[in-house]
Formats: sequence, C-alpha cells, structure tokens
Amino acid sequence: MKPEEFVKNFYLQKQNILNSAFDSNSEFKSYVATKIETLNLNENETQNLRNIISAILNDSYYSIILGLDGAANIGEANQQVFKIFDEENNLISDCGDLEGPAYEYFHTNKFEAENSKCDFIAELQFNLTRKTPASSGYRPQIIFNFDDFTTSGSQKYIGTDYAFPGDIVNAEINLLSNDYFFEKLKENMGFKFFEGSTQIGTGRIIKIINQKLKKDCR
Repeated sequence: MKPEEFVKNFYLQKQNILNSAFDSNSEFKSYVATKIETLNLNENETQNLRNIISAILNDSYYSIILGLDGAANIGEANQQVFKIFDEENNLISDCGDLEGPAYEYFHTNKFEAENSKCDFIAELQFNLTRKTPASSGYRPQIIFNFDDFTTSGSQKYIGTDYAFPGDIVNAEINLLSNDYFFEKLKENMGFKFFEGSTQIGTGRIIKIINQKLKKDCR
C-alpha cells in the first residue's frame, strides 16, 4: 500500500462515519444517528450540524495523520516519527510521506476531483446579501476577474446540500459557455457570481478538471 492509498482510506472512513451519522432510514441506525434524530431538527439545522461534524472529522483525521507522519504532536506527547508497515511488513510510510496526500484529501477535495466530470472545483464565499440558503445545483451568473463575459455556472456543493449566507464552501462548477473559456482558466483564478445585478459571492478555482479550459502558463 502506498502512502496516498493509506490516506485515501482514512478519508473514505471519515465519509462513512459522517454518512452513517445522518442515515435515518437505515434498519440499523448508529448511536449518533439515533441521538441526532431525537433533536427534531429542520432541514437547514440538520445541514448545519452535518457541516460542523464534517469539519470536526476533517480536523481530527488530518491531525491524526500528521501525528503519525511526525509532522504534529499526538495529544500532549512530544512530536515523534513513526514507521508504518502493513501486515506483510511492507513499509507504507517512513517519515514525511503522509502530510501531502492528507492535505489534498482533507483540504482540497482530491477524492471528489478525481471522480468528477465538472469543469473545475472552486472555493466559494457567500455574501450576506442573499438572505436564504442556496441549494446544491444553484446556477448564478459568473464573471471572471480577467474578463467581462458573463455566463452561468451550476454549483454542486461538496459535503453539503446547502450554502448559507456568509458560508465558505467548496463546489464542483459546470459552466454553460465553457467553449468560450478554452485555455483561459488557471488555478487560484478568482471570479464573482451574481443574481441579476446583485453580487452573491466570490470564488477561487482550486482545481481545473476540464483540461481544455486550462491556460498554458509556459
């Protein structure tokens, strides 16, 4: 097993735990799912709680992996280096092999990027101008910082079904007029999104998936 696969398995386990916590339809509900159900939360409150728990799990798993990698303390112990072997005594990680993949999976949505057919993944920051949450699939108008061309872009939120005013979320973005942006986009490029003339928020490209849109920076 390679370090990246080792980290990926941690990420998938985190997702399994999160999903089971909010699976109210399962015949065998988890203890957490049962306790959440007793709170009688509405849909928005449930989504907010899911987002909070997801963030806690991300931080927890990321901290554990960095601790195993010798890049952070585990508890109050001194920072140490661990060698990790599989059951056949093959070395998985010696030192410093896990931090990079852990950051990609838990902070830049590497798993979603590898399994997506969108144009790009972006970090979105919503203004307080929109008084109600946007649901995944929301399609505002987009203007990139390098151009005044306007198109629409659907937003499929990662790890959540809603984006609330003031939220910062990651999303898969599909552009309506993506042919126009052939070889014009690059990672970390900024954009704004609107409803009519009202700016709803700003975005930043994290990862370009549709390579036809990627600008040649040579």
